[in-house]
Amino acid sequence: KKVVQSTVPITRWLPRYKIKKNLFGDIAGGITVGIVHLPQGMAYALLASLPAVTGLYVSFFPVLIYVIFGTSRHISIGTFAVISLMIGAVIDKRVPPPTCNIPGVIPGLSCQETYDMRKIQVAVALSLAVGLIHVIMYIFRLGIITLYLSSHMVSGFTCGAAFHVMTSQIPKLFGLNIPRKSGPLALIYTYIDVFKNLYTTNVATLILSACCIILLVIGKEINLRFKKKLPFPLPWELVVVICSTIASYYGFLNLNYGVTIVGEIPTGIQVTVPQTDDLGTVFVDAIPIAIVVFAIAVSLAQMFAVKHVYETDSNQELLAYGLANIFGAFFSCFPAATSLSRSSIWEETGGKTQITGVVSSAVILVILLWIGPLFQSLPEAALASIIIVNLKRMLMQFNQLPPLWRVSRLDATVWLVTWLAVVLLGVDLGLAVGAGYSLLTVVFRTQIGTGQTVVAVGDTGVFRSTKKFNGDDDDSSVLVFAFPGPIYYANHQRFKNQLALSLGFEPALEIHRRKKRKMKEERLQRLTHVNSAFSGDQPDHNGAAASANITPSTTDSEPHLSPESSDATPAKMNSRGSMFKSPNGDVFINGLDTGDSLKHVIIDMTSCSFVDNDTVKTFSSLYSDLRKLEIAMYLAACTSK
Repeated sequence: KKVVQSTVPITRWLPRYKIKKNLFGDIAGGITVGIVHLPQGMAYALLASLPAVTGLYVSFFPVLIYVIFGTSRHISIGTFAVISLMIGAVIDKRVPPPTCNIPGVIPGLSCQETYDMRKIQVAVALSLAVGLIHVIMYIFRLGIITLYLSSHMVSGFTCGAAFHVMTSQIPKLFGLNIPRKSGPLALIYTYIDVFKNLYTTNVATLILSACCIILLVIGKEINLRFKKKLPFPLPWELVVVICSTIASYYGFLNLNYGVTIVGEIPTGIQVTVPQTDDLGTVFVDAIPIAIVVFAIAVSLAQMFAVKHVYETDSNQELLAYGLANIFGAFFSCFPAATSLSRSSIWEETGGKTQITGVVSSAVILVILLWIGPLFQSLPEAALASIIIVNLKRMLMQFNQLPPLWRVSRLDATVWLVTWLAVVLLGVDLGLAVGAGYSLLTVVFRTQIGTGQTVVAVGDTGVFRSTKKFNGDDDDSSVLVFAFPGPIYYANHQRFKNQLALSLGFEPALEIHRRKKRKMKEERLQRLTHVNSAFSGDQPDHNGAAASANITPSTTDSEPHLSPESSDATPAKMNSRGSMFKSPNGDVFINGLDTGDSLKHVIIDMTSCSFVDNDTVKTFSSLYSDLRKLEIAMYLAACTSK
């Protein structure tokens, strides 16, 4: 029973569904979300280079599967702008431009129909590949992978992708016939083509686009201003779709003014069978799409779960999205994702459970079976206007930069690098660069850690840096050194250098210096005995010749340890000696006596979560060197593993 309830969550929450408490809100939310699905589904399908009706399929089939297997009560899955853009890039790369010599032309279909069918075949193969990747991740419990996608990295990625989405819709706003670009610098090349072809602007399309954008902006502002007074946000996208369709139908905008329209929207459900050849072709392209789909879905699910106090399971979400996309692949669906705007509407209109998704699917089913053909005269410019206005929230994510910079400059650079990489290199390469740089910052943080000497603060048992506190008992025989982070191959040498800085000497060099000093003393004694033998004087009790006045040769000095060396510059002074840094970055210690007061060195391991083999070798070397200097080394507060 527990296995079934954890794998199929609907068996857990549906028997306990409270009809009186939740049903009205779920119905109101479902109808509203279903209405919003109509314009967004059609618009984002065109963004994915697919027929508009496929967006309605994505808004129906995957939603029903998620209701059964999903764990979030408030996220709305279906079409999403960023994912549609990534899908469109894959389709444009895999499907050649439309010609009447397309291989595999289906008898009875026109060249354009065959081209659209070929794009649908690639799209459903992509949906199946994304679903299989999610299921594989679920089997191996890889839901933890989202931990490596920081919120600021995802924010920079979605903001950068929003610029690509906006750029792809600008030609439709002006009625320009410009092929979609892909690859590095595609965004720049698109704007170059737009400016080159501005003289071919379709004036009727431009006027229609301006009217739609103005209406949507005013409508969104009304919803925002009267949010508390309205029972639910007014569906201005639907108003734009209805008004523009009526204007296009009765004004013959397509025939008289050349305004591009959606075209035929078939009724019913279209069954497809993904081809294995296409699956192998797009499987690699599906990996970044699968990761982005899951990262956005889990982040939104966790946000609503925290707000409404319930739990979600990231691994179960993998299974839910995997099965949803696999099932949708057999019904002309491209990969489904989570929409922030629809999820917010879901919550604001009172939706409290997945029953809201069932109701929204019922609305889409009515449109698919009966109402769809009424929107055949819908101008594509109206859908492009809906996409651009809905991008406002993603484009405004630049507001996150100032607080990010104040909290962590490295996090701010992650945002900027990810955004810049996505804008210049494309969505897929930009995601890889952003994720790689985000992981590198973790290495930077541990690699540039600064160790320091710490002292006890009164009788609290707390140790703090000597830069901020002075110990009550200045015991020169004990030195406590703390390093703020794990010690591993990338920073073990830094740890060793900073420990030497706190000690006032480098143990290995100090051993070498003492050996040389001892050799000098022994040589001095031998020379004293020789002089005494030739002069006939007898050495005194201390072994020094009364008549000898011998000075060690300057050739025995150590110029590389001397402050006066021409290749050394002062680095830092402390109570035990002076350190000098050469131009190549090496740190040296002067030849001062370290004294015999230091007897114990304690390494505070409180902040060290792990060590590796290189660190163990470093510890062993330090222990051996310090022992030769008659200094004991200890490790304190080590973790159990």
